Amino acid sequence: MIFIEIGTSYLNLESFTTQYVWLVLILSVLIGIIPDSGPHLIFVTMFANGLIPFSILLTSSIVQYGHGMLPMLSFSVKDSISIKIFNALIGLILGSVLLLLGL
Repeated sequence: MIFIEIGTSYLNLESFTTQYVWLVLILSVLIGIIPDSGPHLIFVTMFANGLIPFSILLTSSIVQYGHGMLPMLSFSVKDSISIKIFNALIGLILGSVLLLLGL
């Protein structure tokens, strides 16, 4: 939350997200790989403030599913990585298509 506030107030985050929208899409996938629900709030807040399009929020939501991966990590690291790769690819493909459509 502090990152968003500082970014909008001092770093001109709005122009960065519009100019580098594809980079923000990739960042949403990379941040979504973290098995925690906190980083996803960055993209929810940015969408609520009108800084990113819906396609980036959807991509982040597909890749990030909170603490649900933590029990799986203790069971099988290989399966956890496979699931995250699958979700990252689906999120990236769907987000890219929606971004190209202007959503």
